[in-house]
Amino acid sequence: WYQRRVREAVVSTQSTGGHKSGSALDNKLTVFDYAGYLPMNLDTNLPTGEIVKTRGTPFNLDRSRIGDLIVDVPGGYDHSFHLCTKDRFVVPAAEIESKDGRYRVRILTDQPGIHVYSGNYLAGTKGKDGAVYDKHSGIALEAQNFPNAVNIPSFPNCILREGEEYSRNITFSFVICNSGMG
Repeated sequence: WYQRRVREAVVSTQSTGGHKSGSALDNKLTVFDYAGYLPMNLDTNLPTGEIVKTRGTPFNLDRSRIGDLIVDVPGGYDHSFHLCTKDRFVVPAAEIESKDGRYRVRILTDQPGIHVYSGNYLAGTKGKDGAVYDKHSGIALEAQNFPNAVNIPSFPNCILREGEEYSRNITFSFVICNSGMG
């Protein structure tokens, strides 16, 4: 019989101020209805299997300015959050808002997790129109199953067996607010 591990992700790196705007740390990041985050094993860079509550931690991403919280996260964000999705119902997962409130990028999904990556390894990467992307120049939001789910029985199943279908929904919404008031 045949089976395959599925770990599909759509990665979108955002800087709501534009590709030459520098650091994304002034953007506000919201992760919506979530049960907690998945701490990483620092040796393997994989989740430990725990889901930890975020209240009072730098992982409490409730419309927070990224730069205010990231100072307490060694290396920056590269973590998954357990979304409270139910029965493959598409829900808002996360949103990035520009520092002036004029631009927003929202991701909606039926995936069980949203991975937040804060451009920790960007180091002078050359980009569009000669822009240089330094550390934290963008934020990536990745709707996906939990990393390492194949090895952690308490995580959502990621095995696709022969004859089964795999279908997930991921939608990006881009909003421009003329008044800067949302």
